[in-house]
Amino acid sequence: LAAALLQRSDAIDNQRKIRPALARNRRTEDDPDEIQEITPLAEEALAVTAQLLADCCPDEADVRLLRSRALIRLGRNEDAEREMQRGLLQEPEHAQIQELRETVTALDDLKTRGNAAYKEGDLSEAIRLYSLALERDPAHVDTRTCATLYYNRSAAYRRRGEFEEALHDVNLSLALHPKWCKALYRRGMLLLECGRYAEALTEFKVVQRADPTFDDDLEDWLRRAHNWLAKAQGEVNYYRFMRLPMDSSKDEIRKQYHRLCLMWHPDKSGGTEESRERFEELQRAYKFLMDDERRARYDFGMWREKLVRHHVKRREKVKDTWDDSNAGDDMQLPHWYDDSLLDEKVESIYWGNEGPPEWLQEKRRQHRRRMYGADAA
Repeated sequence: LAAALLQRSDAIDNQRKIRPALARNRRTEDDPDEIQEITPLAEEALAVTAQLLADCCPDEADVRLLRSRALIRLGRNEDAEREMQRGLLQEPEHAQIQELRETVTALDDLKTRGNAAYKEGDLSEAIRLYSLALERDPAHVDTRTCATLYYNRSAAYRRRGEFEEALHDVNLSLALHPKWCKALYRRGMLLLECGRYAEALTEFKVVQRADPTFDDDLEDWLRRAHNWLAKAQGEVNYYRFMRLPMDSSKDEIRKQYHRLCLMWHPDKSGGTEESRERFEELQRAYKFLMDDERRARYDFGMWREKLVRHHVKRREKVKDTWDDSNAGDDMQLPHWYDDSLLDEKVESIYWGNEGPPEWLQEKRRQHRRRMYGADAA
């Protein structure tokens, strides 16, 4: 039972949903949270193994192995290490416990070395080390660490301007850890930088509703998403052209400009007309992005000073049906009703061949009588 519970606790099999930031955004008490919990099965496996150890198998190394896996699944690696030590005391040659312990240790070591390379700016080495760690655990037994490795590798790809690869990695991170706000936030950034503006806006709203205080820059990213979604199709994107994250500092823009100059200078790229045009476009992009005022208008547009607090909005669900028995002058109208529905020209647009509901037909008859007299049909 414990083994089956662990197998079914795999996060990839669970849908991603997000918990509303405000309780009032739950329509009824019966509505579930918008993030589906993925840990109860591992927690139940932990309870089963505890009962086994207490009742009948205190010296069973296999039970210690299952308990260690459940703890790792829950991100409690220190507790898992203690369980593995106890299991090896009971059975020093237990191959599966030894393998699990070696895997967890190797992943932690490679992650630490990758993080150090990333901080030093050696992105290629960081990506190599993160990749080695993921190859070390292809089954993602240490689920949380693998999610972190994918997340960290996506950060390195993003800094190199490889946005599609970074998006792929952050998607894998979220498959393993769906409730992780940091990864949801990163995915919003990457969707925006990949030109998928509507999806990016949705993702940022999700993060804000899950945790409005998550990051000081979250509202700026929401403004960016709103603005880029409203831009004319085909408008030049200097960030993608220069392979820069949208929140790059001036120093990062300058470094990338010098790097691209070495790659794209006409003397080094064949001297063709295309290479000269690309180099001239690079000069324009660099001058544009180094101008703070122009860049701010480019990034935020009319949204620069607007509030973007989606987490405080009430949400209402439109009913699929309407009770016609309440039709009348003093009836309470649905929140989506407005007087434009009295115009019969919109009938086919709103209601199709079946026509409007009976209560609206009565409202229209009352409207005609007020406008044209009691004899109006």
